[in-house]
Amino acid sequence: MATIVQVMTGVAWGEYQDYFSGRWDGRSHEDEAQTDRNGNPIQHGPTIPYVAPSETYGKYLCVGVKRAIDAGAEAIHLEEPEFWVRAGYSASFQREWQAYYHEPWIPPHSSPDAQYRASKLKYFLYRRALQQVFDFVSAYNRQTGKQVRCYVPTHSMINYAHWHIVSPEQSLVRLKGCDGYIGQVWTGTARMPNLYRGVLKERTFETAFFEYGVLHNLVRSTGRRMYYLNDPVEDNPRHTWEDYRSNWECTLVASLFWPDVWHYEVTPWPERPFMGRYAASSGASERVGIPPEYATELMTVFRRSTT
Repeated sequence: MATIVQVMTGVAWGEYQDYFSGRWDGRSHEDEAQTDRNGNPIQHGPTIPYVAPSETYGKYLCVGVKRAIDAGAEAIHLEEPEFWVRAGYSASFQREWQAYYHEPWIPPHSSPDAQYRASKLKYFLYRRALQQVFDFVSAYNRQTGKQVRCYVPTHSMINYAHWHIVSPEQSLVRLKGCDGYIGQVWTGTARMPNLYRGVLKERTFETAFFEYGVLHNLVRSTGRRMYYLNDPVEDNPRHTWEDYRSNWECTLVASLFWPDVWHYEVTPWPERPFMGRYAASSGASERVGIPPEYATELMTVFRRSTT
């Protein structure tokens, strides 16, 4: 089987310090960090802010994507176009507001209408950034004769609503040059407690079922490809192997209820399940490696998903 080299990079965040500091083009872009109403940058990590993307940032991403293609990448994944609802106060966002609405910026928290208009602009900014990159890749393909494909890994609208994040989501189908998506549903999104008949609790299977279904609608009538994420653990390291396994099984079964999608991104970080150490069960203090029976189950499922 031939190896296909694919590169995934964040579109909303990443190791882009050279861009923010000004080393890339000689001009600081620190004011493009997503900022809350108290002036605090919203961080993905200690030195990694979420981005309020300008057109210059789109050009910066194109440079990095070109470098990846020249190194042999055959597909580019621009992950998670995410703008926090509590953001919308940075100097760059205020400039974008002026350019988009042709009027002075209005604080998003000042009224429901202002919040709606801020969200509409956030939606537009990430769709624009993605389109910049996809247009570049399409042009570079024509120039070089390559056939590099472009994908957007994204959470579902259900999860983004739960987590208070604005994303282009459904309008991704309007992007030219986009070949498909990765539907990022896993225990970390699907276990988010939700309210049903007055009871707030985790409903991993039910939530995953609806999340996968929403994402299926991105490709149902477009001919594009959807990969469903299948992650055996989650970002939170404080759970147990028992917990990870039962919740993973819930997401796996939920994904199988959407048979029109049959491509999967399995174990995106293999070191987490196969080298990570977690408590075996509730109340256990010792952290241990993956139980053999869980490893066997995973490898059996992964093998079946690639045949």
